[in-house]
Amino acid sequence: MWSFSILRSLRLVLATWPFVGLRILVLGGLTLAFVAAVASGAGLGWIVGHVGTADFRAGAPAWGGVLGGVGAIVWVWSLREYLLYMITAGHVAAMVMALDGRPLPSGRAQIAFAVETVKARFGEVHLLFVLDQLVKGSVRAVTGLVGGVGLLSFLPGLQPLIRLLGAVLRMSTTFIDEVVLAREIRIASEDPWTTARQGIVLYAQNAKTILWNAVWLTLFRWVMAVILFVVLLAPVGVVALIVPGPTTAWSLIFTLLFAVAAQRAVIDPFLIASTMQVYFAATEGQRPDPDWDAKLASVSDPFRDLVARARSAFTGASRAPSA
Repeated sequence: MWSFSILRSLRLVLATWPFVGLRILVLGGLTLAFVAAVASGAGLGWIVGHVGTADFRAGAPAWGGVLGGVGAIVWVWSLREYLLYMITAGHVAAMVMALDGRPLPSGRAQIAFAVETVKARFGEVHLLFVLDQLVKGSVRAVTGLVGGVGLLSFLPGLQPLIRLLGAVLRMSTTFIDEVVLAREIRIASEDPWTTARQGIVLYAQNAKTILWNAVWLTLFRWVMAVILFVVLLAPVGVVALIVPGPTTAWSLIFTLLFAVAAQRAVIDPFLIASTMQVYFAATEGQRPDPDWDAKLASVSDPFRDLVARARSAFTGASRAPSA
């Protein structure tokens, strides 16, 4: 079946509980901010609607809510680099230390310690964000090369199955960039571009094993998302039965958002810990295969960008003493 230990993943999550708490606070707060933005927009729409016709008054709150939601999404999008730096990278760093048996501070001190570890490796927030995007793009190229979906494309009538398999494989790579980042932190890399390039090649060499486990984790993620949605939907359904009205649709949307936030805060750390186990075990003692390196460079623009940045960093470092 799978090659990760559920108990070990749970121990890693429990060992890094301050980050789990931070994820709950931040993601829950962002979801509440979205709800507040939609409610404020709907309220303003209701007020503005009184200056128009009856049809305008009927539609103004809904449009106000939509505009408020769009504004909230734009605001959250502007924070994506900082959230990656503070939450995802910091949590990965703490998990790596826990996985290797290194002592971790408790409480807020753990968060500060892990974030400082990330800063020592990557420096600026923007650098880590660019690196993460290049890794994501390179991982998609690996999935296209080894996923095997293309082998079925010549068979008639299988297009829906091919699309489904492709979607599952793409979703299964959600946390590969986190484990490439984990490898960077684990080996204390001073050249993140080269280390990321090597980490992707190692993933490509072991993609079938890693993807097989990732598919199981993706199914688990879907099941838990449905369970969370149903649990959170129960009180909303009771209220909708007692007080039916146009707010029911918005209540369903908000419930879905809270379920997604709960999944990302509580379930995703378990999935990252499990993927990390599989990746480190599969790549232990291996060296990047030059053939895979060349193959990825021939098909992936993000991977070529990583190669170019690594060469540029190396050239700059080699020239530094003579400057």
